[in-house]
Parts: sequence; C-alpha cells; structure tokens
Amino acid sequence: MEIYLRPMLTTDAAEYATAINESLSSLQPWMSWAHEDYQPEEAVEWFRLIDRQREKGEANEMSIFAASDHRFLGAAGIRYGQMPEEQSAIGYWVRQKEQRKGVAHKAVMQLAREGFRRPEINIIEILAAENNHASRAVALSCGARLIGLRYGLIVMEQGPVTAAIYHLRREDFVVEPPAFRL
Repeated sequence: MEIYLRPMLTTDAAEYATAINESLSSLQPWMSWAHEDYQPEEAVEWFRLIDRQREKGEANEMSIFAASDHRFLGAAGIRYGQMPEEQSAIGYWVRQKEQRKGVAHKAVMQLAREGFRRPEINIIEILAAENNHASRAVALSCGARLIGLRYGLIVMEQGPVTAAIYHLRREDFVVEPPAFRL
C-alpha cells in the first residue's frame, strides 16, 4: 500500500477520533493517551499543539493516508532533539484495521529520511515498550538496531515500563538532497 504524510487539519479531527476509538484494543496497552470515547475536540487540541511544535522546528507530527483513496490510516511523527545530548525520535500508531500492511514501516522510513536531511542528526531513536512486539517489529523492519532495554523511559497508565531502545543511523540511509527551488 502506498501512503502519504501530511500535517493534521481540523477537518481530520472526527476521523482521527473515530480511528482511535476503533483501535483501543491495540492502542491502550501502549499509548497512555488513548482512552474510551476520545472526542474530535481532543484531536483539535492535539493538532494545535503539534502545529506550534512544527512552527518552532521542534517536531513534525503527521497524519498517514492511503495514496489510493485518501483514507486515514494513523499518525507518525518525528521529534527533534533540542539539546546536543538529546536524540531525535520517531513515534507512530496505525488504525487497527490497517495494521500489518506496511503502513508504519513506510511512514517511519519517510520520517527518517526527513530527519536525516538535517546535517546535525546522525541518530534517530525509536522507543517501544518491551512487550510491544508489533512496534518493535516495525523498528527492525526499518533497519533500526536494538541498543538495549531500559526501565522507566516509557510511562504507561500503570506506571513505568521497560523500553526497547532502537537507533536508526544516518549512514544506513540514502538521503536525497533537498529539491532545488527557484
């Protein structure tokens, strides 16, 4: 399946909320923000926050859509490290009925290429709860290397959990230079 990423729009809020509510059984074990009866108004507030982060160059959170029919598939984003010792990181979630179709893999690859266009970024991190085997499989499918396990990097509703830490490295990616514009 071919996909494209774009910033979230207010008009996406209802579909975003529907996707979360449809996908609670696969999101709730891993995403502390996923809750029953997620509302479009919550999505709009989230979109406003990520728009501000994008404007500041801190992050680029995007909706994922199917190229063939423009249906909403999920979301993925990259957060840029704000200090020299802080890694940039990619996160993702896919609507339950669209999982296991390569959607997250393609989104991560697009975001990693975007991130590595920044000359200061040499490593992009992916964190996944130790038992989140689906998310960990995505990281591996994208060429990320398991760096280790560490307790407390991810905090779930029940408390801190052990996180698997993966690194994507610049040298493993072919990064196209930005397009020349007149």
